[in-house]
This record gives sequence, C-alpha cells and structure tokens, in this order.
Amino acid sequence: MDSVINSNISQDVVEQMTGNMVGGFNVQDGEIWCRFFKDGFFGYGEHGNFTNFSLAHIIPILLFSAAVFLIWRFRASFRAWKHEDKFRFIWAAVMIFVEMSYFWRLLYVGSADQGQINSMLDKLPLQVCEWTCIFCSFMMMRKKDNWLFQICFYVCLTAGTCAAIIPNTVISTTGPLYYRYYQFWLEHLLPTLGAIYMALVHGFRPKIKGIFISAGFLGSLGVICIICNNIFSEHNARYMYFDLFKNVPILGIPWVTPIFFAIVMFIALTAVYFATKLLLMLIYKHRAKKKRVTH
Repeated sequence: MDSVINSNISQDVVEQMTGNMVGGFNVQDGEIWCRFFKDGFFGYGEHGNFTNFSLAHIIPILLFSAAVFLIWRFRASFRAWKHEDKFRFIWAAVMIFVEMSYFWRLLYVGSADQGQINSMLDKLPLQVCEWTCIFCSFMMMRKKDNWLFQICFYVCLTAGTCAAIIPNTVISTTGPLYYRYYQFWLEHLLPTLGAIYMALVHGFRPKIKGIFISAGFLGSLGVICIICNNIFSEHNARYMYFDLFKNVPILGIPWVTPIFFAIVMFIALTAVYFATKLLLMLIYKHRAKKKRVTH
C-alpha cells in the first residue's frame, strides 16, 4: 500500500529519507511515495536472492520428476484406489488455496515496485499460469472434462515449462526463506503434475483440436491483457509480460510482439502434440516387443 507525503519539505530531508531508508521511500513527480510492506517470511526479499540453476531451482524440478515417476509407477493403484476421488478433490483444493494465497499475501505486503500508486491494479488474475491453475483445479474435480484437460496439458507443458526453466524472471528476490518461493513452485508444478496425472491414471490424451482450444484460450487472454496493460500503464501493468518484449527489427524485418508471441506459442503447442504422440508410439512398441519376448 502506498501513501504520498507532502513534498513541501526541504531537500535535505528528502535526501535523508530516501537515502537512509532504501526501498521505503521513492521520489516520483516531485512527491515522496512511501511503500508500506512487511518483511520476513511473507516479504519480498532482495534482488538476487534466487538465481537460476541453483539448488533452490534444481530441487523443485527433481521433486517434480520423482512425483511423475511415482504416478507412472503406481498408476494402476491410483486408478483402483477407493479414495481416488477424494484425493483429486484435495489436490484441487490445495491448488485453489495456493492461487488465492498469492492475492492474500499481496493484501498483506503491498507492492514490490517503488512509486506504484495502487499495487492491485497490476496484480489482477490475468497471467497464464494463474488461469491454468484454476482450470486444473476444476479438471481434477470434474474428471471427465476433456476440454479442460486439453488446455491444462498443452499450456502447462509450454508456458509452465518456460516458467520452470527461467523462474528468476518472477521470483528473483525470494528464495527458500520466503513464502513466495513455495507459492510460485506449487502454482506452476501442481497443475502440470495434475495434467500428467490425468493422462497416466485416467487415460486422457492430447488431441489436435486441443491445440486450437489452447491457442484460443491464450489468444483471448492475450487480447484482454493487452487492453489492461494499456488501461493500467501508469500502474506498471504488464500482464503476460508483454512489456518484456520490445518491437525490434529481426534481419531488417519489424515484427509486432503479440503476433510473434502467438506464432511461437502455436508452434510450441504443436510441438507438444507431436512429441507426445512420438513418446506414446515408442511406449506401445516397447510393450508389444516385451509381450512377444514373453510369449
């Protein structure tokens, strides 16, 4: 939460306030903006607190890989488990709690950006991974909803994978000593794990139409994000991180960021489909070969 302090004070006082309390005060348009937020476990930490490919980065990925292996290894047991429905509901409830806790934390700590007038105007639930987490929660509860699986599977294995590879673009200030670190990994890995669970345990499979369903979801969300980024530009809104990509010429050809982003995402969605088909084909061939050897 930000408050403005009367700027009709001496320059010496301004320098003392902004110099002695780094990050607490910020001069903006001749006014001093004071940021009120809590430090500690729910705080923001410091820049460089988290770095890519450190133990804090590798351990969540290793745990995720182990979870995938366990789901694959005991997929038949999960399928036959009498409490499997309750297990999925608990999974979904955890994802909803993790997603909601991001906003509860914002209400407690305020904005991490100096001079930001209203921290909530650039924190609306309009990011891809936020909606994927919500969709995956409903998918786990409904079980038979194939179109939700298509969105979750394709988006998690593209956008979710990118977030897992370069998480420092989001959590560079919060390592394992901060709640945001755990919230980030749970928000991104639980939906991906959920999509894999539904594929391995309940036999859901990605389809070609799923590419277009996912592309439609991303396109619709992208349009909304572009509009909101323009409306809330003074509040530093950058939904879907569009402001990280600037219009620059490549080989002398100018390109527009949202269009280029859409093309890249469609290619990535298509690549996920064919990679999955190839993997399934290899698995089926291995099983068939194993049966021939057995007989």
